[in-house]
Amino acid sequence: MIKIELIKNYKLKQENGEYLLVIYLNNINTEFADELDKIKENNNPQFIDKVHEYIKTQFPNLKIAICKVMLGSMLVTSFSVPNTEVFAATDQATTSQTSFIDYKVQSGDSLWSIANKFNVTISEIKSLNNLTSDTIYIDQNLKIPSNNVYLVKSGDTLYKLAMTYNTTVDKIKKDNNLTTDNIYIGQKLIINQETKSVDTTKYTVKKGDTLWKISQMFNVSVSSLKSINNLSSDTIYEGQTIYLKGNVETKESTITYETHTVKSGETTWSISIDYGIPMQELLDVNGLTQNSQLSIGQELTIPVHNIAVKETMGSQYGEYLDWWTEAQYIIAINDVAKVTDIETGKTFMVKRTIGANHADCEPLTSNDTAIAKQIWGGYSWNTRAILVEVDGRKIAGSMSFMPHSVQYIYDNNFEGHFDIHFLNSTRHKDGLVDENHQEKIRIAAGLK
Repeated sequence: MIKIELIKNYKLKQENGEYLLVIYLNNINTEFADELDKIKENNNPQFIDKVHEYIKTQFPNLKIAICKVMLGSMLVTSFSVPNTEVFAATDQATTSQTSFIDYKVQSGDSLWSIANKFNVTISEIKSLNNLTSDTIYIDQNLKIPSNNVYLVKSGDTLYKLAMTYNTTVDKIKKDNNLTTDNIYIGQKLIINQETKSVDTTKYTVKKGDTLWKISQMFNVSVSSLKSINNLSSDTIYEGQTIYLKGNVETKESTITYETHTVKSGETTWSISIDYGIPMQELLDVNGLTQNSQLSIGQELTIPVHNIAVKETMGSQYGEYLDWWTEAQYIIAINDVAKVTDIETGKTFMVKRTIGANHADCEPLTSNDTAIAKQIWGGYSWNTRAILVEVDGRKIAGSMSFMPHSVQYIYDNNFEGHFDIHFLNSTRHKDGLVDENHQEKIRIAAGLK
């Protein structure tokens, strides 16, 4: 048997059902160096026999075709390996039924700590790895006996496995010495189930978590998570409790009310802008007209619209929100939004500056104007499917890019404003729904 001290580590590469074994040697001593040339010329049959014996005991059930012995980047020797199925047959009674997982020794590891980590005995580890002492070294490859080995299948994630086997992602990663959440088909994982139950109704946000990541963990959409937890954006924080289950289908938009005390210089127009509601709605709620005069200290009732998050057809699509009851409260006057052109994927920033029947918007900067001109090929009334993103919510919309009428931003190289339409929004000129815009909105919502 090759002395274990001579072997630094090894690698297995599978090709067409057979394995190539690469053995890496530690720095050799003087006595071994004297034999190096003989080994390289395959004139040392004793060494080759020892390698065969090592393969027989270490990999009894693998069909290894070729073995290479390396010292650093130098190839010491390479040779064919006899049919390892013969080896497996001779030891079948003791080894063929043994399940194991590969483990690379880390700094601070001992056989005792490894045995405790995988709930096995030290003697089992020593027997499977043909160890004659308790000495191990960093980066040494060990086989760990286990009856809890799982072979990763297509579609598996650590999160799904954790939920299936009543354990946690952190424990699977710790038990398998994983530094990332990435796993691959055919990978062997040791899964020790937790004795305590896993709460599948809520999740505590950890550092680095996002709503998308949590949605992948528990197979629930981002929009559902936002709806269940009444989130208006994708922002979450460490330690936050995210509920995973809820009656999403029955979530409805609600209206609450608060009181505003009129201050000097305020008008119904300025107050409506501050609260993101149409001025006419403010007037109607308070029984006022456009000719009504406000007085300092007067109390006004302010409607607050809580727009429920709607399911989308996929992450690449937007919420299909009605302009009159939903969308106009998400993108209110003076709100800044990111527009994404569905076809090209290009993005630019806009600001809603006015508009009642639909959103009248302007490019935020001259650079945003330039990007939009590239998309439309200049100024154009042609409609295009877009996503409008405000406070983390993406809404299905349609846009044309022709400057017209009044403007409020004067340093964006765009004279006037352009139109963004949403579900059921109408034209200013005749109050009718524009079917060209509505068709593009359905595209942006994934409905066409």
